[in-house]
Amino acid sequence: MAILLSQPQFAQIINAAACLYPGDRDPFIAAVAAELHGLPIVGDGSLHRAIRTVQGRFDHPEPEQVPGRWERDRPRFERSSKRAY
Repeated sequence: MAILLSQPQFAQIINAAACLYPGDRDPFIAAVAAELHGLPIVGDGSLHRAIRTVQGRFDHPEPEQVPGRWERDRPRFERSSKRAY
């Protein structure tokens, strides 16, 4: 059975998928469609709830923050000097 969406509703799903990694976008859209399947009428509220529910499954951790060179208390010497050889 087809899910009838208006253009703004479809744009909501696409905009929500745009913030994910490219490899996760198609599975995200499929998961939103599965979440909406069986609803008699898809309103803006039910669409928002479905997007919010599914987006939590595709959460990725933020990368580890490394302080900048000038924000360190002491210099890091991960490489030895050229003059040490």
